[in-house]
Amino acid sequence: MSTSLQGIGVVVTRPRHQAEPLVQALSQAGAEVLRFPALEIVPEPDDTPRQAVAARAATADWLVFVSSNAVEHGLPRIRAHGGPADGTRCATVGAGSAETLRRAGIPEVAYPRHGATSEDLLAETPLGRITTGRVMIVRGVGGRPYLAEALQERGAEVDFLEVYRRVRPETDPGPILEAAAADRIQVAIATSGEVLHNFLEMLGEAGRAWLACAALVVIGERVGQLAQPHAGHVEVAATASEEELTAATARAAEAVAEIRSRRR
Repeated sequence: MSTSLQGIGVVVTRPRHQAEPLVQALSQAGAEVLRFPALEIVPEPDDTPRQAVAARAATADWLVFVSSNAVEHGLPRIRAHGGPADGTRCATVGAGSAETLRRAGIPEVAYPRHGATSEDLLAETPLGRITTGRVMIVRGVGGRPYLAEALQERGAEVDFLEVYRRVRPETDPGPILEAAAADRIQVAIATSGEVLHNFLEMLGEAGRAWLACAALVVIGERVGQLAQPHAGHVEVAATASEEELTAATARAAEAVAEIRSRRR
């Protein structure tokens, strides 16, 4: 069944280079889409210390890529050292990252089918059942410690290959504020806690006042809890797929319409 977003304005906060598939899906459903990148991905230098980590990653028992960015910036560095080795297993936190890996030539990928968090990855895949071995987590600088700590508790040796950093871009909030003042936007999509934090900071006081009467679409209950104090309605999508986010946006728009009708 197709999803209709006719008459609905949606803010997409994904990094500029990753937004287009979601923008197209929302547009095809009839939405007016406003691009507002709340995150920028900057590669880390391929210096000697990171090359040493990449060499260890090439022979790890497990490679865990936390995002498509981790695949795009990390896999070439690992391949430069002859990896992944024949016995290395690969995993991702979500279906989108798994597809990025498959397109890059890694056919067998473990990933959660019913969620897109570290908790889901451990609950739904063999990675959560390991009791030994070397695990390399490929990620950006920093990030949640949960996955590494959980794997270490199970007996794994865990290391990090940090191949990019996330920064807040200098995105002009003016077009968003103008569209919000004209009642052209009902929903914003923020797919991580960091994106949500940046988005709130970048909106300013006027933008946050608008959001309190609008909806946020997020991924996972953890980010949903972070979003609750800031939006009139929070809709939690199970995964980051364009189809799921588009369906969640439709549900969010319906909730906003209901909230507004009760206030009249």
